[in-house]
Amino acid sequence: MSQADEENGGVGSMYPGAGMSMGELLRTWRRRALLTQEQLAERAGLNVRTVRRLENDGLLRPRTTSVLLLAKALDLDGAERAALNAVARDRPADHAAHRPADHAADARPWTVPRQLPADVAVPGVREREAAFVASRTTQAVVFVTGMAGTGKTVLAVHAAHRLAPHFPDGQLFVDLHGHAQATAPVDPGDALARVLRTLGVPAEHVPWHLDDRAALYRSVLADRRLLIVLDDAADEHQLHPLLPATPGCRVIVTSRHRLTCPGDARILSLDTLPLTEAVSLFVRTAGCALDATFGGDPAVTSACALDAPSGGDPAVTSACASETPPDVLAEIVRRCGLLPLAIRLAAARLQAHPSWNARHLLDRLTTDRLAELAAGHQSVTGALNRSYERLPPDQQRAYRLLGAAPHSSFTLGTAAVLLNTTPARASRLLDHLVHAHLLQEPAPGRYRLHDLVHAHASTLRPPHGARPAVRVRCRTASLT
Repeated sequence: MSQADEENGGVGSMYPGAGMSMGELLRTWRRRALLTQEQLAERAGLNVRTVRRLENDGLLRPRTTSVLLLAKALDLDGAERAALNAVARDRPADHAAHRPADHAADARPWTVPRQLPADVAVPGVREREAAFVASRTTQAVVFVTGMAGTGKTVLAVHAAHRLAPHFPDGQLFVDLHGHAQATAPVDPGDALARVLRTLGVPAEHVPWHLDDRAALYRSVLADRRLLIVLDDAADEHQLHPLLPATPGCRVIVTSRHRLTCPGDARILSLDTLPLTEAVSLFVRTAGCALDATFGGDPAVTSACALDAPSGGDPAVTSACASETPPDVLAEIVRRCGLLPLAIRLAAARLQAHPSWNARHLLDRLTTDRLAELAAGHQSVTGALNRSYERLPPDQQRAYRLLGAAPHSSFTLGTAAVLLNTTPARASRLLDHLVHAHLLQEPAPGRYRLHDLVHAHASTLRPPHGARPAVRVRCRTASLT
């Protein structure tokens, strides 16, 4: 052994650990650290019997967490950690020829997580977006953003189910509760602790500090291929510690905010649905899909009879088609603002009332649609309330004032008059609302509130005495 090798604790300088077994490496580095097996076990938080078995090459597949804890206890540098990880990974292959046939299958010491919720996507809806998110050529991190109710979670879960077979080490689904009802956003440290325990790290070995948890999380993921869905992220502070550092993992993030993307992450911003997809979502969710092609509105290429069950019988299809004109279906989804959540809720309302038909539902949506767009614990109003409640006070005030105006579209100059502030200050406030997906910017300097957002904002009480003043400002800005 050369003098350089001796100074490295018996590990060759070109490739630490080349030609040595895991037991030999651990024994060499333990002696270099002047530790007994008992002392190393105590420092690493492991059972001394585990250390003895590792040094005697008695464990065919050591836990990843045990390897990480030993590397930390031995104060190994980057090359030495890589060498230890390499021999730990290679051991099953080295011993495969000597294992009995019935033990040849991969026996992971940790439970492979399969946490994806059920796939409730409707065929033909958001197919292009799903193909983008599920593409194998897309970057390792994809952000799916959009206003409340655009179907971000449904799309992310659907794409994740498509990708799942390519990630043998499992799929994680973490709800970050960025806009959950009566629940604060999940602390990133708490989220990391839960994920680490899921990945096999004993609770007592989860570090206390957020940075240490994030570092251990990245280390655990370094040798695994996992698909991770981070749903409803509140902000970058919550999100960034949960992003892996290695390309073997894939991450899909959903958020109502336009978050800053690390590295070469891709952003997919969801808008409302095209009319044809909106009708398809409505008829399939309502439970009666038809294959017939309708006249009437040229944008509606297929529709559904909501008054009769679908069985594929051409006679039934023809009868159903005559009872629900496509123009009625088109108007229903337009009254829902082409918003997936609103469309699903309208279909649920129809299902819950067998005596209703499509025309009756349309009449109800024409009178007070926000009140109608609710089913069970879900509602459009509730979803928008949670976006509004996450705004700071000055942005809440701006949102309420914009809702008090009679028109949903306006320019920057008009907004400055409505908000009774300077154009520069108004621009900053509007930018924040755009980033929260409560306001749209179809062209530079021009803004628009989605119909349902405008209806929601108009129901909120404006600042004291503001409504008469808004009327005056509207006349000043030539809005009325």
